[in-house]
Amino acid sequence: MALKIEYDTGYQGCFVCGQENQKGMKIHFFYDNEQDEMFARFRFPAYMQGYEKVVHGGFISMILDEVMAKACLHRDMTAVTAQFEVRFKKPIYIEEELHFYGKIAEVRGKSIKTEARCTDSEGFERASARALFFRF
Repeated sequence: MALKIEYDTGYQGCFVCGQENQKGMKIHFFYDNEQDEMFARFRFPAYMQGYEKVVHGGFISMILDEVMAKACLHRDMTAVTAQFEVRFKKPIYIEEELHFYGKIAEVRGKSIKTEARCTDSEGFERASARALFFRF
């Protein structure tokens, strides 16, 4: 069962999750205790395209990064991205329903290795990422 994550006022200006950011994405994040991972759904609007009807990779990367950061926050580890690698497997189209998943792979001192993936509504992986976060 997934638990909806609520963030304090310090995150309300966030472009990805901030519910008070007028120009933001306002994405809600959920934590799936059974899978031990963060989860979010999103459909990219037309103004986020690169090529015609194809989502710009920067926006996809941003959500992959955010879902990994939220996995860190869920374990009470405030951290920033130090390294980020993304792989795109297929184009992602405007208004397509997407699912984003992120989890912690390893923690060593202040270093946190994370993994994320983006799937379509049928469960096919469209993009994936790995990142190294540093706690502060």
